[in-house]
Amino acid sequence: RDAGMLRREGRREGRGWRRRVRLPVPQPRPPPGRRCRSASGSGVPVLAGAGGEGRMASSRRLLLSTMKQICLCAAASFASQDWTKNDEKLLQAVDYNDAGRVTSLLLRKGLVPTKLDSEGKSAFHLAATRGNVDCLEAMLAHGVDAMTKDSSGYTALHLASKHGHPQCVSKLLQASCPVDVADGSGRTALHLAAASGCISCSEILCDFKAPLNSKDKDGSTPLILAAKMSHPELCRYLLHRGAAVNCRDLQGRTALMLACESGSVDTVEVLVNAGARVAVVDATGHDAAHYGLATGNALIQHLLQEAAQRRSWASGEAAGPPGDTGRGDTSSPSQSSVREKSSTPRKRKAPLPPLGTSSQEDRDAYEEIVRLRQERAQFLQKIRGLEQQEKQRRERAELDEASLRSMEKQIKELEERLAARDGEKEKLGKEVETLRSRLSSMEVGVGRARLAVPRAGDGGVTSTLHPQNEKENTSYDIETLQDEEGEPLEFPGAEMLLSKKTLSPSAEELLATLQGQVQSLTVQNKELREKIQAGPTLSVLENYERDESSSPGPGAVVPVSQYQALQRELERLRAQGSA
Repeated sequence: RDAGMLRREGRREGRGWRRRVRLPVPQPRPPPGRRCRSASGSGVPVLAGAGGEGRMASSRRLLLSTMKQICLCAAASFASQDWTKNDEKLLQAVDYNDAGRVTSLLLRKGLVPTKLDSEGKSAFHLAATRGNVDCLEAMLAHGVDAMTKDSSGYTALHLASKHGHPQCVSKLLQASCPVDVADGSGRTALHLAAASGCISCSEILCDFKAPLNSKDKDGSTPLILAAKMSHPELCRYLLHRGAAVNCRDLQGRTALMLACESGSVDTVEVLVNAGARVAVVDATGHDAAHYGLATGNALIQHLLQEAAQRRSWASGEAAGPPGDTGRGDTSSPSQSSVREKSSTPRKRKAPLPPLGTSSQEDRDAYEEIVRLRQERAQFLQKIRGLEQQEKQRRERAELDEASLRSMEKQIKELEERLAARDGEKEKLGKEVETLRSRLSSMEVGVGRARLAVPRAGDGGVTSTLHPQNEKENTSYDIETLQDEEGEPLEFPGAEMLLSKKTLSPSAEELLATLQGQVQSLTVQNKELREKIQAGPTLSVLENYERDESSSPGPGAVVPVSQYQALQRELERLRAQGSA
């Protein structure tokens, strides 16, 4: 019936589940006459035969384990259906290690910290995994069930031991959490602490009387797991607390074999010094030396050979006189160990023979190897320190070089900006000088034009200059006004000077002043040109020509060249007037 139930469950879960769980072969029922009563007289019928009780017990254990896993998965699925936002807030508070918020949520909302989400984890298990002692203590004070398991079959104590949180382990044990509870693989908290290599968690568990030699489903003890994971200090501590050094797993392997397989010389040395047997073989007939050959470590082979020699010397001391056949050597290891414990070595009449030179040389070589290893470790440590110093020095040099390059680049940029400012300043100075010279020339021309304009009276025109000077000034003013009428300033850089974007504030003010003056002069020139075109100048020049024979006044001498120029200008103006 049990086998049929398991097969039906396997078909429900799928083909992969049947691969993971090995179903027991159903045993045929014996005939009614072959049933017998148990030896205790309880009246419970059992199967007769040598292996009937063992097969029945294994079937029951397998069935209970399978049903336990199914119940845990079902509980996780049912709990995830009732998962609320407040439960998610509690999980987030534990994730952020906010003990105050955890306490407030537990008090106000009445939440259950052990409720599992869709992934099979709870706030209580998360606190143990992360090592959040304050949150864990708050939930323990709220009255949480510390025996609750997650979807993987771990309790909070298992998770704290696995992830190496000794404070959480201590809090859970003080809250009366059982120390010998096993997970789905049959491992206790000490198994998980030994596999992770946490000595502090192992010390706390051993202080609370954790079983040292308990085995999981693979037959591994905490010492075997510590040796397999190459934790020599933890192996030494477990041996000091009383762990059995020669325990075997289901495959017949000892802690020494697994230490040799992992290649940990320190672990092998600890186990050999604790009395681990070298000649023991596993289920396949391989000894520790065979496991050591796989790694190719010569020091492990040397340790094993030395341990075998010490074992042979000890067996020689415990053996009888030379007439003894040495039957103890052919006995099983368990029988020989019992004999060694129960019997005392016989007293020999003759002393032991001296040790051979080869064994002494081996010891010397081993001591030399140990010394060389220590020196090598010291040298490697010094080399690492020097390499670290060299690396730091190089990093500082690179930083200094980078800062120097940055400063040089900044200095170069500042020099370029300074040179550009100097060039701009020089260019602006030249442009200002050009504007000033242009303005002065325009002011001179306007002044001459003003002097050349006659003053109109009631009935005549008067002039204070000589007729020849009047003609010369009039000709210059007319040419100047004709050149400048309606035309912009034409000189190099005029557009740049008139642009406000290329000038500084002082240059902009000067340019505004000059533009105002130019506009006023342009207006005045236009007015003068209109007056000149009106005709007064022509009449004045005619009067000058009529009075040409009169002698000039004192201080009014006009050169002949100027007079001729004025006369030519007069003729040109007459021609323009007639046209």
